[in-house]
Amino acid sequence: MSNKKNIQFIPVIDLFAGPGGLNEGFSHKIKGKLRFKSVLSVEKEAPEHLTLSLRAFYRFFLYHDMSVPKEYYDYIQRTSDITRAELWKLYPEAAAEADQEALQYTLGREDGPHGFSFLEDKIRKALNKEKNWLLIGGPPCQAYSLVGRAKQLGELKKTEGSVSEAEEKFYQDHRHKLYRQYLRILAVFSPAVFVMENVKGILSAKLGRDPIFPKILADLRTPHTSAKEYGWESNSNHTYHIFSFVTGTEPDKISDYLIKSENYGIPQARHRVILLGVRDDVWETIGQKVGSLKVKKQTSVSDAIGKLPVLRSGFTHREDSLEAWKSYLAAIINEKYFSEFSNEVKEAIRKYTQQRESFSAGRCSQEPYENDKELLGGWYSDSALKCYLNHETRAHMASDLYRYLYVATVGELQKRSPQLKDFPDGLLPDHKNVIKKTDKKIKIEQKFADRFKVQIWGKPSSTITSHISKDGHYFIHPDPVQCRSLTVREAARLQTFPDNYFFEGNRTQQYHQVGNAVPPFLANQLSQIVYDIFERIPTKDSNE
Repeated sequence: MSNKKNIQFIPVIDLFAGPGGLNEGFSHKIKGKLRFKSVLSVEKEAPEHLTLSLRAFYRFFLYHDMSVPKEYYDYIQRTSDITRAELWKLYPEAAAEADQEALQYTLGREDGPHGFSFLEDKIRKALNKEKNWLLIGGPPCQAYSLVGRAKQLGELKKTEGSVSEAEEKFYQDHRHKLYRQYLRILAVFSPAVFVMENVKGILSAKLGRDPIFPKILADLRTPHTSAKEYGWESNSNHTYHIFSFVTGTEPDKISDYLIKSENYGIPQARHRVILLGVRDDVWETIGQKVGSLKVKKQTSVSDAIGKLPVLRSGFTHREDSLEAWKSYLAAIINEKYFSEFSNEVKEAIRKYTQQRESFSAGRCSQEPYENDKELLGGWYSDSALKCYLNHETRAHMASDLYRYLYVATVGELQKRSPQLKDFPDGLLPDHKNVIKKTDKKIKIEQKFADRFKVQIWGKPSSTITSHISKDGHYFIHPDPVQCRSLTVREAARLQTFPDNYFFEGNRTQQYHQVGNAVPPFLANQLSQIVYDIFERIPTKDSNE
C-alpha cells in the first residue's frame, strides 16, 4: 500500500482490540518512507467497537494527508448537534473505510455464517495479498490475572467441593484458550511480525498442573505444528523467534518478557507481558537482531493530570449542589471519629475546608483546552481542541466522600495511601470483610487492605484497571479539595491516550475501555522497534 507521497504502508491487524490503545501507538506517525496502517481491528464489545470506528474515521484523514474536519471536533466536543450518523454522511469515504476497518466480532466462533471462515475472508480482503504485515493484540486477560484467578478459584471451591476439581474447571475456562485464536491467525496467514500482550499473571498461570507460559511460547514458535495438534489448517511451515522488548534478545528468563511501563515514561506502574515474534525468514534477513526499549525519565501523576481543570465530586441520594457539597465536607469536623485523626490531619482538613469556601468548580469541565507541548513531547496535545473530552466526575455516596477526604489528606501529607488499619472505626465502611479495631477476637489478616487508594502526586499511578468502571475507591484523586475519584479523561491521561481520543458509550463503559487498554505511548515505543525490523526487509519482498 502507498499514498501520493510514495509512503509505503505496513498493514496492521489488531485482535482483541479493546478501544485501540495498542493500535493507536503503532498508527502514530513515524518519520520515513514507511508507516503502519491499521486495516482491521477486531473487537466483540459494542462500545469499544464504536470507539474503534470513530478513531479509524479520524485516522483516515491523517493517512491521506488531509486536515481532520471541523465536524469531527464538533461531534467529540459536543459543540454542535451533529450526530454520528450525520458525520458519517458528510464524509462517506472516511466512514466507509472506518466501517471496514473496525469489525465487531467474537473470536472463537467455529461454525455458522460468522465462523472462522468469515474472519479469514475479512483478513484476506484487508491484507490485499500483502505478505509482510503486522499482527498485534492479545487475548482477554481475566483468566490470567492474579487477582481474578484467586477470586474465581475461591468461588469454584465452594461449588466444586475440592481444590483439584475447582482448579480443573477453572483451567478449562475458554479465556485460557483464546490465545489459540491469535495462534490460528499465525498458522494461516504467517505475518512477518507479531506483538502479543497480556497480564503478568500469565507467567505463573497453569493449565491443569502445568505452567501455561512455556506451552504458549512453544505454540507461538511453531504455529503450524500447533495447528495440527488443534485440528486446524496451516498454510506454511514458518517458525517464529520470540524476543523480549526489554532486552532485545530471546531470553532464558521468562521474567524478561515483563515490561514495567513506569520505566518508559508512562505515568503508571503497569506491568505487562509483551512478546515480539519475528518470522524465521525475516529474522535471517534482518541479521538476527532486534532493538530494545530505552529507559525514560519517570512521568508522575502530577505531570499527567496536575494541570487539568479542577472539578468537584457529586452526591448520590441527596441534593447534588455545590453549596450542599461544600457544607457536607466541612461537617466532617463534627464526626465523633474526627478527634481520632492526628493533629496534622485535622489541621490539613480544616485548611482544605477554608480553601473550598471559594471553590466554584462544577462536576463537568467548563474551562478551555490548553495545549501542553512539554508533556511527553506534546504526545497528548491537539491545538484543534477547544475543551477537555470525557472530563466529568461521577457521583459518590456521601459517607465515601469523608473516606476520600481522609485518604487524600494522608496521601498529601505522608506521600502514601493509608490502609484500612489506619482508619478510625467510625470511618470504616460497613462491610463483612472489614475488620475493626474493636473486633479484638478476630485475628485474621485484613482482606483488601487498600480498599480506598489515593494516587500520589509525585509518583506514577497504580495500575489503571477495568475495575475503575465499578467504583472509584482504588483511584482517588490526590487533591483533597476536589475530594473525588478520577474522571475518564484523567484515567485516559494516565494510560497516555491523546487528548483528542474520544471514548464512546456511557461513562461506565468509557471507564471500562480505558482500564482494559494498552498505553498508546508505550505502544508507540514498541512500534519504533518493530518499524526498524520492517525497514530492514527488502522492498521487493513486500509485493511478491
